[in-house]
Amino acid sequence: MDELDHRLIAELAKDARQSSAELSRKLHVSEAKVRRRIQHLEEQGIITFTAILNPAKLGYSIIAIIALEVDLGSIDQICESLAIHPNVRYVSLCTGSHDIFIGTWFHSASELTQFAKDYLPKITGIRKTETFVILDVKKDEVGWLHSLEQIDDAG
Repeated sequence: MDELDHRLIAELAKDARQSSAELSRKLHVSEAKVRRRIQHLEEQGIITFTAILNPAKLGYSIIAIIALEVDLGSIDQICESLAIHPNVRYVSLCTGSHDIFIGTWFHSASELTQFAKDYLPKITGIRKTETFVILDVKKDEVGWLHSLEQIDDAG
């Protein structure tokens, strides 16, 4: 990747719906070059285009990250059980004092409580959980939390 690729990625991260013409003007290169570079970045798996859901507009007012300590022999089955739940948006393995982090969206605090009290205890191998409710997001390059700031507008 060269400087142009980095500048192109930065522009697409700001607004992926920009046309090749807009990008070519901003980057001072031809539209054809922009299209070729985008195609190459996609083919290499460096970038991908997808729609990012707005949880607030879908009625989700609670976004939480839940950290889990688990029996490592059951980690794959635990991840599968978590991934199929409709409120779980993200599942990752990690190092440190927790083994798994999950990102979740809920319509209400009671829905989160039900998940923590009723769903998680049924998954064999989870030893401990710690729940972090997101209050505000100051930076989100990944995009799955960025619309949290609009929750106040949705209510």
